[in-house]
Amino acid sequence: MSLIKVGLLYVLPGALVLGAFFGGHMLITPERDRLADPNETVVLVEPEEEPTAKSEGASDSAVASLLGPPQYQYFPYRTTLVGNISDTDQLFSFEVAVAVYDTHMSANSSVDVLAELELQLTPMILDLTVGMKAETLLSQDGREALKLRIKDMLNDTLAKWGHEPFIRSVEITSFVVT
Repeated sequence: MSLIKVGLLYVLPGALVLGAFFGGHMLITPERDRLADPNETVVLVEPEEEPTAKSEGASDSAVASLLGPPQYQYFPYRTTLVGNISDTDQLFSFEVAVAVYDTHMSANSSVDVLAELELQLTPMILDLTVGMKAETLLSQDGREALKLRIKDMLNDTLAKWGHEPFIRSVEITSFVVT
């Protein structure tokens, strides 16, 4: 009797799952023969109609309404940037967040790109501050100029690496001089 219980509790569920798995895979037919020479396969592609201006505008508004209106999303760099102020014994540290203005889906995609490239872009941001004087870093105009330089550098670098320049603005979220 205990062998029947063990079989029903442990063997039967596994056998049912594996049977369903193999049965489902037996019903699937491949789109092409994987043993055939890939140079001999011919793919027929149906020509697509050129969209007219009316249908293009209608589809754009339908997509825009589906994705929602554009909005700001911020990507905060996780690394605090620290450096020496030239000609002094003082250090500066600051954190940066970049703003992306696009539909929710596109902005999320852009933020994902920034997250992937964060380690490559962070030293480039720090390089922009090398040689800056204390007066420049401590003045409001100097920090605004630094934010603009960071934004331009990031957009230029993204374009060079094959991405659309999509950074709308750069914000310095904290700035400390010690």
